[in-house]
Amino acid sequence: MTTILFIGDIVGPMGVTYLERRLPALAAEHRPDFILANAENTALHSNGAGGSCGMRPDLLDRLFTLGVDLVTGGNHSWDGPHGRTIHADPRIVRPLNVGRLAPGRGAAVVDKGGVRLGVINLISGTAMQGVDSPLDAVEGQLAAWDGAVDATLVDFHGESVMEKLALAFAFAGRVTGVFGTHTHVPTLDTRILPGGTAYVTDVGMTGPGEGIQGYAPELFVNTFRLRLPSGDPLAFASGAIELGAVVVRCEGGRAVSIARVV
Repeated sequence: MTTILFIGDIVGPMGVTYLERRLPALAAEHRPDFILANAENTALHSNGAGGSCGMRPDLLDRLFTLGVDLVTGGNHSWDGPHGRTIHADPRIVRPLNVGRLAPGRGAAVVDKGGVRLGVINLISGTAMQGVDSPLDAVEGQLAAWDGAVDATLVDFHGESVMEKLALAFAFAGRVTGVFGTHTHVPTLDTRILPGGTAYVTDVGMTGPGEGIQGYAPELFVNTFRLRLPSGDPLAFASGAIELGAVVVRCEGGRAVSIARVV
């Protein structure tokens, strides 16, 4: 039996600090063979009004020190001053279905204890314009990995429930799991699809809960109100940290259970 712990959209350094306190106990409880985390929102890069999120090497190092095996991304994978250089690290993947010249890799294999876990990062057109077909990208990667992996996990970064479900059913029985990220809102639809594919529409976020997707609401509310750039700085929210995570158990590449971690 192989156990995979997936942590959804870590927001801010406070999300990393929370995991430094919480993850050792979670690992002792669930005994995961692999720990994966979406971490494209861990850093804030601000230049006056607005700003952007992304990743920083020091925060990524803290996650790897905790035992995270691989970090996935999304539309913020290349944001900030480190958005290109961090992809030299083979433990970081970005969406597979972007331009082939984009920095980084869209899939990776983590080999631990004789089990080879293939991880594919995808993005939807609902989260980033101009991307290639996510379905075609998965077909191509599975063909490239033929016989080279024992289990396959897909992080699908997007907003559409129907699109995430359609992709999951398209590969039901061919991948171990399809986990949705990007909305930062945990969904209740954990289930095993025919053929042994674990599914959840959105894993949720690991970040501060008193705001909008882990961010202070002022920028978004004023932009919504004015229908213009508001001039407010992008800032992280306050409040207690929410944990968005799921644990999957599989045998022979087929998922037998998926559950939320609380």
